[in-house]
This record gives sequence, C-alpha cells and structure tokens, in this order.
Amino acid sequence: MKAIFENACPNCGGPIDDERLMLAAPCRNCLDIPDEQLKQLMSSNLLDYRKKIVELLEQRGTLQKYAEVELFEREIADFKEMAKKALGVDLWDAQVNWACKALSGKSFAITAPTGLGKTTFGLLYALRMAMHGRKCYVMVPTSILVEQAKKKLDDYSVKIGVNVRILCYHAGIKGEEREAIWKAIESGDFDILVTTSQFLARYFEKLKGIRFDLAFVDDVDALLKASKNIERVLQLLGFTPKIIETALDVIKAKRWLTARAGKEEGSEVQLRIIREGQEEIERFKRENKVGMLIVSTATGKPRGLRVKLFRELLGFEVGSKAEQIRNVADLYVPQVADLKIMVAELVQRLGGGGLIYVPMDMGIDYAEHIAGYLRECGIRAEVFYSKEKKRLEDFVNGEIEVLVGVANYYGLLVRGIDLPQRIRYAIFAGVPRIRFSLAVEEASPMRVLQLLIELREVLEGDEKKKAEAMIARLSRDMDVLQVLIKRIEGLTSRQKLVLRRFEEAKEFVSSLLRRSDIRRKLEENPYVSIKEIEGKLYIVIPDAPTYIQASGRTSRVFAGGISKGISIVIVDDEKVFSGLVRKTKWMSEEIEWRKLSEVDLDELVKEVDKDRKLISDILAGKISAKTLELVKSALLIVESPNKAKTIASFFGRPAKRIINGIRTYEVSTGKYVLSIVASGGHVYDLVTPPPNEREEDKSAKELHGVLVEDNKFIPRYTSIKRCRKCGEQFTYPIDKHVCPKMGSKETIEIEDAAERIKSFKELAREVSLVLIGTDPDVEGEKIGWDVGVVLRPYAKEIKRIEFHEITRRAILKALEQPREIDEKMVEAQIVRRIEDRWIGFELSKRLWQYFNNNRLSAGRVQTPVLGWVIERAEEWNRSWRWVYIVTLENGVKIVLDNIPQDIDHNEFSRKIFNQGLVIENLEFSEEVINPPPPYTTDTMLRDASAKLRLSATETMKIAQDLFELGFITYHRTDSTRVSDAGMNVAKTYISEAFGEQLFKARSWMMEGAHECIRPTRPLNTSRLLELIREGVIRPIKRLTSDHIRLYDMIFTRFIASQMAPAKVVKQKFTARVDSFSKEVEGYVDVVEEGYTKVMPLRLTKRVKEGMVSVINVTPIRKPDVKLFTQGELVQLMKERGIGRPSTYAKIIDVLRRRGYIIESKYRKELLPTKIGRRVYDFLKKMFGDMVSEERTRIVEEKMDLIERGELDYQRVLSEFYEEIKQLPPEIEAMPMA
Repeated sequence: MKAIFENACPNCGGPIDDERLMLAAPCRNCLDIPDEQLKQLMSSNLLDYRKKIVELLEQRGTLQKYAEVELFEREIADFKEMAKKALGVDLWDAQVNWACKALSGKSFAITAPTGLGKTTFGLLYALRMAMHGRKCYVMVPTSILVEQAKKKLDDYSVKIGVNVRILCYHAGIKGEEREAIWKAIESGDFDILVTTSQFLARYFEKLKGIRFDLAFVDDVDALLKASKNIERVLQLLGFTPKIIETALDVIKAKRWLTARAGKEEGSEVQLRIIREGQEEIERFKRENKVGMLIVSTATGKPRGLRVKLFRELLGFEVGSKAEQIRNVADLYVPQVADLKIMVAELVQRLGGGGLIYVPMDMGIDYAEHIAGYLRECGIRAEVFYSKEKKRLEDFVNGEIEVLVGVANYYGLLVRGIDLPQRIRYAIFAGVPRIRFSLAVEEASPMRVLQLLIELREVLEGDEKKKAEAMIARLSRDMDVLQVLIKRIEGLTSRQKLVLRRFEEAKEFVSSLLRRSDIRRKLEENPYVSIKEIEGKLYIVIPDAPTYIQASGRTSRVFAGGISKGISIVIVDDEKVFSGLVRKTKWMSEEIEWRKLSEVDLDELVKEVDKDRKLISDILAGKISAKTLELVKSALLIVESPNKAKTIASFFGRPAKRIINGIRTYEVSTGKYVLSIVASGGHVYDLVTPPPNEREEDKSAKELHGVLVEDNKFIPRYTSIKRCRKCGEQFTYPIDKHVCPKMGSKETIEIEDAAERIKSFKELAREVSLVLIGTDPDVEGEKIGWDVGVVLRPYAKEIKRIEFHEITRRAILKALEQPREIDEKMVEAQIVRRIEDRWIGFELSKRLWQYFNNNRLSAGRVQTPVLGWVIERAEEWNRSWRWVYIVTLENGVKIVLDNIPQDIDHNEFSRKIFNQGLVIENLEFSEEVINPPPPYTTDTMLRDASAKLRLSATETMKIAQDLFELGFITYHRTDSTRVSDAGMNVAKTYISEAFGEQLFKARSWMMEGAHECIRPTRPLNTSRLLELIREGVIRPIKRLTSDHIRLYDMIFTRFIASQMAPAKVVKQKFTARVDSFSKEVEGYVDVVEEGYTKVMPLRLTKRVKEGMVSVINVTPIRKPDVKLFTQGELVQLMKERGIGRPSTYAKIIDVLRRRGYIIESKYRKELLPTKIGRRVYDFLKKMFGDMVSEERTRIVEEKMDLIERGELDYQRVLSEFYEEIKQLPPEIEAMPMA
C-alpha cells in the first residue's frame, strides 16, 4: 500500500487505499475480504467480477454507488449481445465506445474514417431505444440510403426477435403506401422514422408536433446544407423556439467578446447575456426532458452561427478529419527531356489507381494532351473535371486506370476525392506552382499577398518591416476583402479602412516591382522563377498547399491506420522545385524528399497494395473485430488545456464535448478514436487541516497528512482546491464560494479537482484504454499515477505514454509505445513531497513561535539557497574597489582592476592619461573554438536572466507555453543529448541557410531518456513569425515578444551546437603603467566562421607594441564580486546538486514570495531582506545540520537513488521521520528588542 485517497471509494465515496483501487474494488470498510480473494475473482471477465462484488456488497448491506458501475457494464454487455445477434459478428471497439457515450445519455458527434460502421451503430442504437419504448428519428443523405437503412432495420429486428414499428419515407414512394405513411407520421404510429435530411426541411410542419427521444443524423454535412435544419432538429428533441433564441443570443454575445477581446465598452452587457442565458438553458434542461442527438460525419466541415447551437444546448461540437495526416513517400525525378514519356513509364510501372496532375499554368489543354498520350501507350486514362463526374465511377470500378487533372487547390481532383481503397499514387507532371503577372493594377487581394510574401525575401530594413506588417493585415482581412472588392457603396468605416490598406499594399508592391534592383534580386532568388511570356513578366512560385492536399489523396485515415501512398514529382523547374521542398518542410514535419532512383519502388508498391487490400476487405465486411481489432477507443489525459488543444489540432478539427464542465477533444488518428482531456496539473495532494486546526494533534499516528504505523508511512491524498480569482491552492474542505486567502463570497468560485476526476471517470468507462500523457518527469509520473489509480475501477486498461516534444510525429510514436507507470519515479515524488511537507510544517511552526509571525515559512532546499544570497551580498559589500577603464588611441578599452587601493585614484588617472600605457609581450595565435552545447534547464534560465532579463519563473512559464504549442522540446531537463530528429532539424536549417559543409552533427551526451531543449522545426524566429502571419502555422495561443525572444535564444544556441567549430585569431599582451601591469587577451579576427555565423564573437581591435597614447581614463568604484541574478543562482544550484530542473524556478519564487529576498529593478540582482537574514540566522543556529547544504544535497541524492530503484523509499521516509522527532517541540519566542 502506497497511499490512501480520500473520497475515492467507487462505492461509498470515502477513503480508500491504492491497492484496493488497483483491484477495481470498494474500500475495506465496504468490502472486508482479503485482497488475495479479490485477485482470484479478477481472473474472470470484467462484468462477472463486477457482479460478484455487487453480490458481496449486498450480502453485507453496504451496496451503494458500485451498483451504478456494474449496471453500466451490464447495459453495455446487453447492447453488445444484441448487436452480435443482429450482425452475426462482434462490434468494433469504436462502436462500443459510441454505445458507451449514448448510454450515458449525452449527445455527441462521431468523426471517424470510412469503414468503422457509423451508420450500423446508429441504426442499432435506434433499435435499442425503440425496444425500450422510445421514439427515434434516423436521417440519411439520400433516398437509396433510406431504403438501405429500412432494410437493415427490418433485418436486425428479425434476427434480434423484436417487433418494432419502422417507418421510412423517400421520394420514390407513391400512391396508397405514401398515404399510409403520412397517416402514421401524423398519428405518431411508429417507433423509428427514417427519412432524408431534405425531408426534414420540406415537411417539418408535419413533424414538429412529435417529440423524439433520439435523433441520429448519418452524415451531418447533408443536414447542414440548410442551417435552419439545426433548429428543426432541436425542436423535435424538445427545445422550444424561445430557448433556441436564447442560445443564439449567447452565441452572438460570445462572438462579440471574442472579436473585441473583451476590451470595448459593452463587455459587461455581453457577459450578463451569456451568464443569464446559460442559466436559463440549464434551468430549461432540468425542468424538461430533452432528447439525445447523435450526428456522424466523415468530413465534417460545419460553418455558421447556428451550428454552435449544438454546443450551447447539447454540449458538443462537430469536428472534421485532418487533411494533413499523411503516410506518403515524397519522391522526385530530376528534369527529363519529355515529361509525358516519363509519366507513361511511371504509370506502366505502377499500374492503375493513379492521379496525374499537371501544373495550373499549363491548364486543362495540357491535361488532355497527357491523357491522350497515355491512351496511345495503351493506358486507360481520362481527364477529370466537374463536367465529367461519371468518369469517377469508371475510375472506382477499374474501367479507367488513371485520372488526369490540373493541380488547382480548389479542384475536384485535389480536394473532392476520398477513395482510400482505389487511389494508390500521384504523379505531378511538372512542379505544382502558381504563375501570375508582375503587373499588379488588376491583381486580386490574394495575388497581392502572394507577391508581398515573395518580395519580403529580397527586402531589408524598414521596407521588410513594412511588407511584414502588410502581410499580417492582408492575411487577417483576406476573407473580408474578397467580398468588399465587389462592393462600392454602403461600406462601414472599418470596411473602408480595410480597402484603403489593400490599395496601399497594392501601390507598395507596384512601386517595388518598378525598381530594377528588386527585379534583379527576384531573378536571383533560388526558390522562384521569373519568366517573360509574350512581352509580359511573370513570377512562378511553388504551390505547397496544393501539393500536400493533392498527394494526400493517396494516403487516407481508415479503420486501421493511415494508408501508405506514393507521390512523384517530375521536376520541370529546378528553382520552383527547391522552393516546393523548402515550403513543404515548413508545413509538415513528416515530409522527407527522396530521389526516385534512390528508393526501392517495388517494395513501396507492395506496402501500398497491402493497405489497399486491407481497406477493401474492411469495406466489404470481410474483417471483423474478432479477427483483427483495427481501431481502439482511448482516453488521453495530459496536463494542460493548451497541450490537449495542440495535440487535438494535429488530427483535424476535433469534435468537442463538455462533460461536467470539462472540455473533451475527440479525434481519429487511424488506429485510435481518441478523447483528449487536461488534468490541469496535480489533482491530488497531502491532506491538510484547516488553518485554525493545525495546532491540534488529532492523532499520534499521523504526521501532517501521513499515517505512521509500524514504521510504515502512508500518505493521505485529497483533491486540490483552487480559488479561480487569486490562485490560492489548498486541500481542506471549504465553502465553494469562500477563498481562505481572500475570505469574500463575492464573485469567487473555488475549483475542485474532484470535479475533473468525476469527468475522467465518466470518460474512462467509455473507452477500452486510458493513456496517461503527462510531462516526462517525476512530477508528471506522479500525476499520472494519481489519476490512473483513482480511474482504475472505471477503466479496462491504463497505460502511460511519454513524449518530449508536442509534434504529430512524436505523439503518433508515443501512441505506438505505451508502457506501465514507473513506480520508482512515483515513490521518489512521494518522498520529495512528504519531506517537503514535514520539514516545511515543522520548521515553519518553530519560526512562528520564535518570531510570533505565522506568515513565515521555511523549507530544507530553500534555506541553503537563501544562505548563498546572504553570503554573496556580504562578499559584494566587502569587495568595492577602484578600477580604471582605459581607452587607447585606437578605441580598445582595458580595465585595470589590480591597482592597489591606497593610491589616489584621481592622481593615478591623470598619470595614465598623460603618460600612456606600455604594450609589451604582444603575441597572436590561431585557436579553434567549439560551439557551446544546447540548453539544459539551468543554462537556459541563466541566459534568459542575463540576456532577456527574465526571472526564472517567467522563463519557465514562457518555455512551458513554447513546449505546449509544439515549438520546443521539453524544457525541464538536465541533458544536452541531441536525438536523430534534432540533428535532422539542424541539418535542414544549416544546409539551407549556410550550406551543408557547416553542419557538424553532435549528440553531446550518450543515449538517455531525456533530450536537450531545442526547436522542433527548422524555423528561425523570423521564418516562424512569417508562417504564423500567413496562417501556415496556427498556434492556439498568441505569442508575445517574450515568447519570440526566448524561442530565438533557444533556436540560436541549438543551431550553433550543430555547426562546425570556428577558427579565430587570439591577441595576448601585457599592459603596463610604471610597475603595475595587467594581462589582457581577446579575439581580434575570425579566420573560419563556423558556428559564429549564428553566434558572433565579440572582437576587439589589434594593438601595437610600445608606448600607446590614452584618450580617456575613467576611474569607477565597483565591487569585485557580483550579486547573484536569478539565472546565476540556478546555475549554482545545478553545480552544487541542490534542486532539480522542475524545482529551480520554484525555489527562487518561494524565497521572493516569502519576502526573504528582493530583486533590484534595473540590474535584476538579488539581495536578502532584513527578515530573510533573521530567518536564515535562526534556522542555521537552531537547525543547522538539517538545513545545511551538505544535508540537502544528500537528500537530493537519495531521491535520485529511489528513482533508479537503488534505495527503498520507506527506509528514507523512516530516516526523515526520525530526523523530525529529534526537533525540540517548543521554541521560546524571540526576546523583544
């Protein structure tokens, strides 16, 4: 037994130990049987185990909430059994997941790939509802699907053996049958109604008197073609027009606030509309039983105001699948003599199932030309465009081998096809590109924006800044501009401003293009082409978005993963292709370009065809869940909402659900139907009595939230409470609207982590696997353990996943490599927290007694660090001395800081000025300097303090944001190791910016779990900002200047660490005045730049031997010893083995918040306060051994030994306990002055 969790028993809601929770059983008070007996019962299936526990609880008269746990499992088992009778096979895991959601009574959206049985599930669940006397409405897109749904429902009913009244209506039904159906609809004489979505729009008046318990919308996109359909469905589920209007008011108020960021006058009014509206909606739902809505979509691109009604009234949002998830071999063929011959050769080698794209500037005529040539070669090829849609059917059934079309972003062949079973490869007959005239007089807003983006590459200084500002504004206003340029009259002042800015941008572009120097630079640009056609100049740029979208047709998310695809670009313009390679790498971290001749194409084809066979078998129903479980339902729990949102964004636009106030993102990765939620950090901490009870020793067997029995130590954990207003955190029970720090009940709400856990329990029982994805360190492991333990009674399986960067590649890799929770890491954190609590509470209590001030506190780790600050301040105070800054005639400055202090400084200054300095022993030497290693936490904090003037806390918060946004790797690390992925990032950037010869791969450390702090993409700061402005990268949080500065510092240091060394010239000499001399050295020249291209050295000028004139002497009084900055203090912690990457910033922050140290305003140096000195003196005098630097370091080392499994954590706790027992029970109050 490691711990006891308060309020966590799945039966009585009381305290329970982790061993019982891991057995998915109630506490020992509810069920007094040995654990061994429970382990034997667990060998049966989960439902039987639950039933047995319910029986045992009933026998003891203690059955409470565990009955609900068992009932839910039983209902799921019943549904699975019913489905098996209907289908003859087991349900897919994803279908079981949807059934669990439905059984919870909550509305939701299904966004899942083809082949997962969305429609089948919807029909089966409607049948279940009808069997229980509920009225259901099934909507499908077409009349054919209405007939198919009716046939399936009839078939299922017979196989299950139930009599359900199923009514279907579609345009093909005529005469008496039609009349009979209308009569049944009007009288409500049916259990399940099946129609098209169009029927709802046309005949809503005939339906609106019927109240449905379930509406299942198969393909919500068809329903959303008429936005009013949303209101119609909601009314059929029991919502009134009035409450729908209230919800629309809430949506409009939220949109108003978002657009104005809450800054304008009127925000209070809008907030009141939202608050009152939401209260009215909740009241209506409590008083009126509304029906459930389940919508399914394969594409899901919902837009408009009304679609948000789902969120406000039913607690979910429709999502869409990701178009950029791809598993494509990106290949290229260098320039060839004849494109069409190469295309034909490739098609003959690859076979059918191909898409051929021609560049947009070549047009449909060239597509016809390519198709004609292919037919001449015996290949069944046709051009595909909107007027020839029948050709798509012929392509699907194999009558056409390849389709040819134009590589246009909005074209049908690029966006309108989703045929994972048929499309195997794509060939680009020429680099996908955009060509447009350099004459901008009639240019569209999009063309002006594209020109600005290309021009920015060749601009400098103020012109570049101006272009960047215009790019940002045009990108933001693009949607509005597209509409405004068609209108002239009736414009608002804001709309006129947008148009005026567009005209200014157009004029700016035009003026630049008239300049010969700009045109020359454009022609020299290695990533674009300038061409003259019929006397007019055109610019040709790569079309990376179209390439990614078009090549993505070959690789789709399906019920089993992401299908393999092949994409081959036949290069016809080297410069534009270079630009395409560069831009696609910016847009997608997975893209790796390879020359066709360097890959085994036959092996790739085998891989592609293996996936196509699997997809075809799934669609044909040849694969069942019993033979191969292709898709698993999982709940991923991470720490922060930003992290959850970033991960979800990798897999399309996520569907969302609100479960007890907690936002859940739902996506499909191909192998997982994944729900993603955030724990908000730690959810449990040691119990604490309220402040007024702390002096009472309620039990000799408990010490500050830790039970002590038979020399065994069991922590008691309870949920963490936080005040939303001031951030105060505590664990004792309290009024929901009273903050222990602020005390007031006005507009204060206490957030209890128990509410999040309640949501997680509900989500855990829906899935077959819970994945804990908390941070990859000891704290993250403990959070994961806490959550995993309390969820165990509700979850079927719990695993841990670990990722050190938040990129799609890293997340997919982590999902492939789940592991168990590391118990040793958990034990190390348990010890650290208990030790911190015991020492902190015990020393603090004695501080209060001595100083008669209960606002003071103490801790083991903070005390030696406070001592360093005090000691350094005393050294600094003693070390002030006169130094002389001497400026030579060539501007070189020399600091003379070794002159005796008894000399008159003014007289000595005059002497140096009049006499000059003698330069002797001058020598020059060449040196090779290696770059510094990449950042670890301590070196990052040091440099952020010195260079950016950021505090340790600020730096860690900004780094946390950069990590969660996917821009840098994990920032709490003491490793300088660089992974292969990191080296590839550096190689890509260095090769492009400076040439591959300057890249020098360095791993810095041997293999280990952690990595250095580095960027996740080969994007320097300016390029990152450009891509954000252009909308290529869309961070979920706005970046501030501090985010940018810290990213730049991390990026520069990392890139330098992977570059060649620099060769420099070093100057060394002696500067002498009379008998006083000073050795001086510095770098004067760079022979080979190497890493100094990104981290320039500070160079000094060369000097000459002999007497040198002096042009200025400044005597100043300064200390020999500097005060600590926060960064330097962190570095000292690292050197002396006190603190860890996760605690460095916290230690300094605690000392500042306690008022023990302060930071100077301008120099950002740390000074001890009067109370800080007095507290330190007291602690050192009374508890010197306990808080000494040596003892603290030993304690830290013990934590590391526990983490490595080399020391028993209970033994260490026993040692700390004995240490606490030696403390004097009482301290006399400080004598009054």
